[in-house]
Amino acid sequence: MTRVQFSVHRTVGEARLLAGTLEAEGMSVEVRGEALVPLSGEIPSGETWVELWLLPGDVEQAREVVAELKKDEEEASRTVECPGCREENPGNFELCWSCGVELPRGLRTRLRAV
Repeated sequence: MTRVQFSVHRTVGEARLLAGTLEAEGMSVEVRGEALVPLSGEIPSGETWVELWLLPGDVEQAREVVAELKKDEEEASRTVECPGCREENPGNFELCWSCGVELPRGLRTRLRAV
């Protein structure tokens, strides 16, 4: 069956992480280019990048999964103060990691310094 290129990644780990997430959502993912990664530095770097290929019918669902992952990543980059113990928690947590109190949604988040 014909596949379409969905994404290109600089590392195998990055590609495999997304491939695993997409497969967990029921999509058939083909990873291409993994065997060339050890040749990085010997051949042009763009040729050692790892590609994910999907069935055409899975592309829209995959885009939705990637959008959800990006949203979660943005939330995780913020912090929320626990109303119980005042400990800072990543913005995507539902419960305080320190005391287990539920973190209400809609709390004003603060950007976390990295």
